[in-house]
Amino acid sequence: MVDTTSPRAAMVRCATDLISRNGVAGTSIGAVLQAAGAARGSVYYHFPGGRAQLMAEAVRHGGEVLGADLNRARRLPVQSAIPAIAGIWRARLLDSDFALGCPVAAGAQARGTDPEATDAAEEIFLQWGHLLSARFREEDYDDRRADELADAILVGIEGAVILCRARRSIDALDRIVIDLQDLARRGGPDRLDTDDEIRQHRI
Repeated sequence: MVDTTSPRAAMVRCATDLISRNGVAGTSIGAVLQAAGAARGSVYYHFPGGRAQLMAEAVRHGGEVLGADLNRARRLPVQSAIPAIAGIWRARLLDSDFALGCPVAAGAQARGTDPEATDAAEEIFLQWGHLLSARFREEDYDDRRADELADAILVGIEGAVILCRARRSIDALDRIVIDLQDLARRGGPDRLDTDDEIRQHRI
């Protein structure tokens, strides 16, 4: 976890915020320095790898902050965990008047200009997926369905966040929660196998 008290940490934290708002390509060193109140010469002092290092660390920092919230939310029963997880992004959207997106998703889309940031985002999404699928296995989902549900939650919520920001409305996120809860019920440990469903339907 980033030391939140140091000038270096302030730069990382401000870069994370700017990436959440403007994307990686839209986040300049100058904007980070201004937001952090740091001198221009401090960039290479704190980040020998320059902008690439700063952007990657900012994406990782965003992943750590959001991941801590996700880790708490996932511990709830599945039907409660899904809205709790979505609630992490719901609060960010509403509190920022839809200005804040997900810094990890922003990093994932920066391969062409900032591959180090995209590598960081890839690692974080893998970690989040493992956290979620491990929890679903604890709830007796089989391996395949646990992985599929974890992916569906990440895809659904991250996609909904984009729509919410574009439309300046929280509706898409609220709707995907209902869909994901339904998916979790249909794919859960108490589901009927497909053959059983077919036979029951025929009867």
